[in-house]
Amino acid sequence: MTARAAAARRATGARHPYAVVRLAALDLRRRPDHRSELLSQLLMGEVVRVEGMDRTGGWWRIRTDGDGYRGWSRSWGLIGTSAARARVWERRASGRVEVTHAEARNEVDGAVLSPLFWRGRVILARRRGALRLVELPDGRKGWVSAASVVPARQRPMSMLRRLRSLMGVPYLWGGRTSCGLDCSALTQLVLGEQGVPIARDAHDQFRSSRRLRTGEAPREGDLVFFSVRPHSRVGHVGLCLGGGYFVHCRGWVRVASVQPGNPLFERDLFPQLRGFGRPKAAERRRPRRSRLRA
Repeated sequence: MTARAAAARRATGARHPYAVVRLAALDLRRRPDHRSELLSQLLMGEVVRVEGMDRTGGWWRIRTDGDGYRGWSRSWGLIGTSAARARVWERRASGRVEVTHAEARNEVDGAVLSPLFWRGRVILARRRGALRLVELPDGRKGWVSAASVVPARQRPMSMLRRLRSLMGVPYLWGGRTSCGLDCSALTQLVLGEQGVPIARDAHDQFRSSRRLRTGEAPREGDLVFFSVRPHSRVGHVGLCLGGGYFVHCRGWVRVASVQPGNPLFERDLFPQLRGFGRPKAAERRRPRRSRLRA
């Protein structure tokens, strides 16, 4: 790339304080390098704030608009935009991907335009039988199964049903899709779908949750935290189901228990148990009775 082209790319990015994610999943890395640590992933249709870029303009430093998470992403996965256009996109992109994985296909030849992952955002268009036309952030239009996308205002599926759909998803450090999740992405995405926003990382989820008092039983939707040492950073988190059970992503998404004697007891993890917490955003929500019992 010539110096003039690089300068043009930098100027283009500088004019756009916001960006919309155009790919099904876009890596967010610690430094502008594919070899750098994968911090998280951005999902299609998410809006981010552009804070800078590298000297080539090929990497943009962004901050997520929802939880303030920062990192570097490739510019090819982002569409720079103004604050006003970002708000227009958020208003029009009222469709949420409901299934763990779907595909938007071209009407003419049925070729795949893009995969779609759970919690991605699209614009909903007309319906034709069992199919729904959707518009992607870059303007391309494709057909998906109508059951795979729903209006954001529609009541979400139950937390238990959602967790069942994620069973077996492999662990991936920084992952946020059905191809791979990390422990805190699992809790953030599942609770976010239920209208309970929490931070991205396990330790931040711990810090922003109210610790349960002695004798206060964890309920469905509470968090269980683990750390290698009693006062070190929390490094692992799971989602409580009640009855002593929780779901976490450790190797893969699965049900476990903190109760000795239970067949699903996590013996090697139990010594790291730090305690239970309730997200502050969930304090006013009416508790739901879990269907699971010890």
